[in-house]
Amino acid sequence: MYLRKYEVFFIVDPDLGDSELKSLETKLKDVISREGGKCLSYAPWGKRKLAYPVKKRTRGHYFIMEVAGSPMLPHELERNMKIDERVLKFITIKLEDRYEPEKEMAVESKPQDEQPKEEKQTEVSSSEEQKEVE
Repeated sequence: MYLRKYEVFFIVDPDLGDSELKSLETKLKDVISREGGKCLSYAPWGKRKLAYPVKKRTRGHYFIMEVAGSPMLPHELERNMKIDERVLKFITIKLEDRYEPEKEMAVESKPQDEQPKEEKQTEVSSSEEQKEVE
């Protein structure tokens, strides 16, 4: 069976303390592991101003995480976030339809000398283009 790679972005109540934020992180990671998924990265973006008020809040703690799992993982993760009153907003985006961690590990472990180098493109200045047109 293959995995899919998702990006989950969510905003949490700004009045929560560090211990409550940590417990929410643990809860979400437990849901991911219970569904047979894997948390690839978890990054808190800090407290920021919201674009518009959500549940009478104008600020929120922003978080983003990348997860890999079955196609049912986002449904269960979103169900848990809907139930949890600490989460103000969330969105899940599918990044890859077939995520294969072995291939990604092989690419990351490859030395930079072996990776293909990008061809440098030369830019033609507008004056040179005008000369060619005339």
